[in-house]
Amino acid sequence: MSLRTRPEKLGSVVATVLAERGYLSVCREYDVMRSWRGIVGDRVAAATECTNVENGTLYVRVTSAAWRQEISYLKQEILASIRQKTSCTTIRDIVFH
Repeated sequence: MSLRTRPEKLGSVVATVLAERGYLSVCREYDVMRSWRGIVGDRVAAATECTNVENGTLYVRVTSAAWRQEISYLKQEILASIRQKTSCTTIRDIVFH
C-alpha cells in the first residue's frame, strides 16, 4: 500500500531550501532594505537610503549631518520596528553615514 502525501506549497519549499543553505537570513535582511519606507515612514525615508547589510549591521546613508544626528536618537526605535514589521531578527545595529 502506498502512502499519499499532500504536495507542499512552493513558498514553504523555497523557505526550507533557503534556510538549509543559510540564505534565508540574507533574504530577510535585504527585505528590510526593500521595506525601509514602511519601517521608518515617509519623512525619515525621504532623508535616508539603505545601502548595505553586513554581519548584522544595516548601513543607512543620510542626506545631511543634521538628519544623521536626529535619526541617531531613533536607532533603538527603528531596530524595534524592524523586528516588529519584518521577520528579520539578525539586524542588531544600524550605522548612519
